[in-house]
Formats: sequence, C-alpha cells, structure tokens
Amino acid sequence: MKHWYGWDEMNNEIEDFELWRLKTMKKFMYEVLELPPYYEQKPCLTTQFLYWTKERKAYDVEIRFIGVSSMKMDMFGDWHVEDIQIQPDPIEDIQFYVDDYEDHSISFYCEAIEYLGVKENTEEKWKRALREWNLLTGMLEPAHAKLDETLEILVDFIDRPAVANILLQGVTHENPDVKDSAYEYLWHLDDPRAFDIACAGLKKGDTLRRINCLEYLGRWGDATIIPQMLDVLESDEDPLVRCYAAEVIGYQEDEKMIPILQGLLQVEQEDVARIGILYALALSGTQVLEQIFDSLKNEDYIVRIRAALYLTGIAWNNPAVFDSIVAILQEYRELEETVAAREAFNRALEELVG
Repeated sequence: MKHWYGWDEMNNEIEDFELWRLKTMKKFMYEVLELPPYYEQKPCLTTQFLYWTKERKAYDVEIRFIGVSSMKMDMFGDWHVEDIQIQPDPIEDIQFYVDDYEDHSISFYCEAIEYLGVKENTEEKWKRALREWNLLTGMLEPAHAKLDETLEILVDFIDRPAVANILLQGVTHENPDVKDSAYEYLWHLDDPRAFDIACAGLKKGDTLRRINCLEYLGRWGDATIIPQMLDVLESDEDPLVRCYAAEVIGYQEDEKMIPILQGLLQVEQEDVARIGILYALALSGTQVLEQIFDSLKNEDYIVRIRAALYLTGIAWNNPAVFDSIVAILQEYRELEETVAAREAFNRALEELVG
C-alpha cells in the first residue's frame, strides 16, 4: 500500500493479515520526530495495536502514524480503543484518516504510516481463552467444536496450574460435552491425578471415553500398565477399544509380550482388534509386515485406516522397509473408494513423502 512503509513486510510477518482486524489500540505515544529522508520535524503517534488472527492468535503490532494533524481525543483512565479504522483518504499531503468509528474517542489525519514490528502476545491469548472456557462451561448446551477450539489454545499453557485444574475438573463436569472434551485433552497433562483418572476410565461405559483413556496411558504409561491393558484386550466388548489396548502394549516394546500377543491374535475374531495386535507385535520385534499389508484390502474401512496409520509409524522406525511401505500405500490409495480411508492414506503419504 502506497505511503504505508513496511506494508509488504507486515503482510509477510502477520499471517493472513487483514487491515480491518487492526482495530484495537492499546497504547500510544505522541512525539515530534525528525525522520528520513529529509529529516523534517513531523508530529507522530507511535502506537501499539492488539491484533487477533482468524486462528485466534494475538499479536502486538507497532505502528507509527507520521505527520499527524487535526487530532481530536476524548479519553481518560485505563483504556483500549476497540473500534479503530484506518482509511486511505488522500487530500494533498494527507494520505490516511484514522478514527474510532463507534465512540469517536480519537480521530486524526496523517501523511504516512510506518510498520515498526510485531510480536506474539501470549498473555492476551491466554486471558481470552480462559474467558471463553468459563463462558462455555456455564452454558446449557455449549458447542462441542468451540470447547475443543478453546482447549486447543489452553493446552499451549499446559504448564500452568490453572490448565491442569480445568482438565481435571472438566472430566467430572455435569455437561457431557464439557466432560468429553476434557477427557480428550487430558492427553496433554502429565500428572498423577490424570493418570489415575485414565486408569479408572477404562471401566467406563462410553467407548470414546475408554479410547481417550487408552490414548492417555499410551503416552504417559510405562510397563506397569501392561496387566490393565491385557485385561482390556481380553475382556472389553468393543473391538476398537481392544485395538487401542493392544497398541498401548506394543508401545512398551516388551519381547516377553510376544507369545501372549500371538496367542491373543489366534483367538481374536474381530479384524479391527486384530490389526491392533499385529501392530503391537510389530513394535515388539515380530515380522508381521505382510499381514499388515494384507489388512489394507480388508472389507472394514476402519481396519484399512488403522493399517495405514500403523504402517506410517513402522516406516519411520525402520528405514529398510520405508520405500516398500510408501509404494504399497500409494497403490492402495488409488484403489480406495471410501472418503475416510482415502484421507487416511493421504495423511500417511503426506507425512512420509510430503
């Protein structure tokens, strides 16, 4: 933009920059400066704007308005001007008009604008997410997507005790959507209380809840959880839950588990559970790659999705089979007819070869 110095740099440094989002002025300093190229004295307003992106990231953007004139100001105390608009308005030397279009607390003209820099404002991001979470959990029917979006931001601050409390209290919340989201994001919290919640959750009636707990234990558990995982693998009624339990056992990479897993594979009737056991055997050092390849043509699309996911992990851990796994994933992606499984193949190949 003409007469906005550093416009291109600003657009490069602030993702998906949109001028209308530059509307919250946090502070300013009025001063007379001698600026290049002619070093004339110019009245300037050096300001800091709070800028929110579409992805709800907060930035402090430093802007200097140069050659300020006809300034009107009506403000006092602590303030944020929320409704600033910056408009091109060329009249002789004047190039921009700036005002608060709601309360008219400030207005002025200027000859040019200079971009000075940007830095992420993590505290504003934190405070906004905390406010949104408190608002959502007070609703009768909060949108599940909004709960997840807000927790996605809050877990960036997982080291803060307030976030641990949000998750630990969320799993007992009376609202089922809040409870579901808290269980899902508990995965981020390395805390003995969360570990106990995950162990207890293995006996819950809800399938998704049990899977969330297994994912938690897969990340934070050690060999001491194997007996519990075996109990789930042998007795849980849901084959997908059994699949996840086998996966968690595999993460321990315990060779002593190989004969036990082989025995369970022989008696397991459900292919969804079998693919989890095969992956556990692969992680434990057993050669079962061909059987996992065969699972890519299974009738059940869930089996095909899990197989694509597991092959991705095997490829990264074993360079000797990397190329063959990529080739077979590419082959079966072209044959895949279901949207969900094709997306799984795409994700796997994107991760492996870009």
